[in-house]
Amino acid sequence: MNKNSLNLTFKTAALAAVTARNISANADGFAIVSALAFCCLFVTDYLINKLCRANGARLICAPLGIAGCLVCGAEEYFPLLIMLIFELVDQLNAKEYFYGISAASAALAMLIFAPDRYALVVAVVLTAAWIFARIAVERLEYFRALSKKQRDIISAQSDRINKLHEWSNSLRETAALEERSRFSTRIHDKLGHGISGSIILLEGAKLYLKNNPEQAEKSLCTAIENLRGSVDSIREALHEERPKRGAASSAELKELLERFSVNYGIKAGLVIDGDTEKISPQIWICLKDNLVESLTNTVKHSNASEFSMKVHIYDKMIRAEFSDNGRGGSGFSKGMGLEGIEDRVTICGGKCLFRCGATGFKIINIFGVNYDKGIDSGR
Repeated sequence: MNKNSLNLTFKTAALAAVTARNISANADGFAIVSALAFCCLFVTDYLINKLCRANGARLICAPLGIAGCLVCGAEEYFPLLIMLIFELVDQLNAKEYFYGISAASAALAMLIFAPDRYALVVAVVLTAAWIFARIAVERLEYFRALSKKQRDIISAQSDRINKLHEWSNSLRETAALEERSRFSTRIHDKLGHGISGSIILLEGAKLYLKNNPEQAEKSLCTAIENLRGSVDSIREALHEERPKRGAASSAELKELLERFSVNYGIKAGLVIDGDTEKISPQIWICLKDNLVESLTNTVKHSNASEFSMKVHIYDKMIRAEFSDNGRGGSGFSKGMGLEGIEDRVTICGGKCLFRCGATGFKIINIFGVNYDKGIDSGR
């Protein structure tokens, strides 16, 4: 319901109350004719607002109704007169002064026309109901506008996120294409000439094989040396292009946390302190699996707003901490997820600790490291 429908409802109710009294008091048909005239005016006013939104035309309807009440008898049509006065003040767009102007106008009309008890009681009841209904409609319209604004904001943010995702994917594709182009150029520059020369030498050795075996052998030896050098160049290029294990694993953990933050709206951070190259592949796999399980537990059980993963690499120890600021308590029970984390750490030769308190929940993984062998001491 909107204000236009509200005004129509209460004007009709006031007209019905006045007409019922007039019909019971008078036997002539003037009350019925006047009621029909008012109904036509009200319907016209409603349709103008509904179809045309013509405020100028609407400002004519309310004064016409007030004039009709004065002609028919303001004392008898007092409830309808009050409703029309309220509607006229509403159309004048009084805003914050609306209720004050409406109350002053109603009091002035009461003093001028001095209605009888029936008309006064009906007017008071309708006014009280109308004020209550109007406040409810205003709140409803406010929340509708707020909801629309929020939907527009969400839609705009969704479009922005989609554009950022498209831009991110475009950057990744561009970076991958540039890397492939650079690597292919490097391989061509380093290997192309050497392999092409080796092919020419091999073709020459084939020609010399029957007539000049010594020259053929010499060409074969040269081709072999060239190919051996080319293979060494390939190995060197692959070794240089291959990302370090620690950097790649750290980037994978960071990507997991960023995706988690975007999907669930929980702030997530990663801190790694130390030489990541001294963490074995087995421990990296353990940390990744434990991170996934910790993130799942955070979403399901903690009701947290922040999550962090910290990895500190010391001389003889690796300490990884998964923590959130969610619900804490005096105790907790291990489910399959926490038991799985504990089992993975134990397999890597480490220890797993759990801390639950008022500041949140923490999972601490501790691994021993043998730097001489470059692997964890538990293997």
